[in-house]
Amino acid sequence: MKMNFKAKKFNRKAVLAAACLTCALGVTACGRNNNNQNQDPLTGEDMSHQENEGASEEDSPQQGADGQDGTAMGEFDQMLKDGKNDANSIIDYINTNIVDAGANEIEKFFAGLLSFGDDVRNIDFTKLNDSRQYMPEDMIAFMDLMKLESDTPSMVMSDTENRRVINMTLSEMLERALLFEQHIKKYPNAVTTEAASRLYEEIATNAISGGYNKAEGIAHYYKGDSDDVIDKEALQYYQQFADANADSNLGRIVKEYIGVLQSNDFKINDSMEDFYKSLHQRLDVKNLTDEAAEGTV
Repeated sequence: MKMNFKAKKFNRKAVLAAACLTCALGVTACGRNNNNQNQDPLTGEDMSHQENEGASEEDSPQQGADGQDGTAMGEFDQMLKDGKNDANSIIDYINTNIVDAGANEIEKFFAGLLSFGDDVRNIDFTKLNDSRQYMPEDMIAFMDLMKLESDTPSMVMSDTENRRVINMTLSEMLERALLFEQHIKKYPNAVTTEAASRLYEEIATNAISGGYNKAEGIAHYYKGDSDDVIDKEALQYYQQFADANADSNLGRIVKEYIGVLQSNDFKINDSMEDFYKSLHQRLDVKNLTDEAAEGTV
């Protein structure tokens, strides 16, 4: 809390008394203020925690947004448990309650929303635009990524094939996957990390394997003249990406894949399929979070 003081000619006792009175009033005012008014809009750091360190247990933000022993969080948890609401209902609840919520509650709100439904891409995050000012940086960054996925989806539903199919060029797929990798590295232990890692693995896997699935009879998206051969023109795009992003996890995987392509003369054989099967482990989010912890990012 910033306060302006003007110098006045009072005796020492008067000054001390005024200072004590000002501090007392300041603490009272802080206790009444909205917690989020003191939250950094960029980093999401809840500055009010520093002011409330001496607060009593009754005044602790752990009680919940409404100060009724976690009633607001209890209602939110019940909404998720009932499963009768759609994502828009959850978003409406967040928009209504986020203004008076503390940092921990906001995190729980967002985690609950991300756990709602089968695919996080079905959530319209733009409906949370008015609440962005109360959210920490990782949530804002994740919503921006989801807007990209909404505006230009990496995968779309095909009516003719009755399944989701690749909707981007190879270069675009690789770049989109890289954006999610960068998010995970920057926010390795955030509420958005798990959802971002799932999308990262899916998009990166499709960019490398071309959606190929022998068991289901799905041909490689970047196939050549026949279903068992990959178009050699794809090599230049993989090479460009690997060279430009040599320090990224995906860049290293793509570089290794280039070697597999060349050694197998671009034919989809057992060796190629084994590499595709290994992508889950190679794209494991733990590889990225370990790098972030070691300060290699």
